[in-house]
Amino acid sequence: MIAHNSPPLPEKQTRLRSSEAALRKALRAAREEGLSVERLCITGGQYEIHFAGIEPKSPAPNDEGLKEW
Repeated sequence: MIAHNSPPLPEKQTRLRSSEAALRKALRAAREEGLSVERLCITGGQYEIHFAGIEPKSPAPNDEGLKEW
C-alpha cells in the first residue's frame, strides 16, 4: 500500500470566479505599462495572463531642436 502525504484541505473552500470587468482592468493596466500579452488562458472560471515583454515606446524624433521649414 502506498501512503500519500497530501496536505489537508482548508476547512472553508471558496470559489473564485473571474469577471469580464476584472479581466478588462488587468489587460488595460498591462497595456498602460507597455506589456504585451503572449498568452491568455481561461480555465474553470479563472484566468492566467502570460506576458511576452515590454513593447518599446515610439522614439522621439531626433530633430536636434531644429524647426520645420
